[in-house]
Amino acid sequence: MKNSVICIKTVPYQEILNLRDSLERLESWKEPLEVLEKYFTNPTTPINKKQVVKQYYSSAKLFETFNKEFESLIAESQKQLAIITQNQNS
Repeated sequence: MKNSVICIKTVPYQEILNLRDSLERLESWKEPLEVLEKYFTNPTTPINKKQVVKQYYSSAKLFETFNKEFESLIAESQKQLAIITQNQNS
């Protein structure tokens, strides 16, 4: 237990803040992704072709934006974790 307390104290506070910010940015996608989930998992409604085309386009753009941001956040979080881990080993 004492060893884990020492390890936590050696993690720079800025690294903790950076990781928290990344997690908050990921969390911000929760609501838009719920909209996409509703769109793709609602098989009981009748199909209106014009509406489907409009919704498909906007949903595709939303997913494309999310996917780019998600990949960026994952890469950033992995870097932050590597820095924290490297600092622990030093």
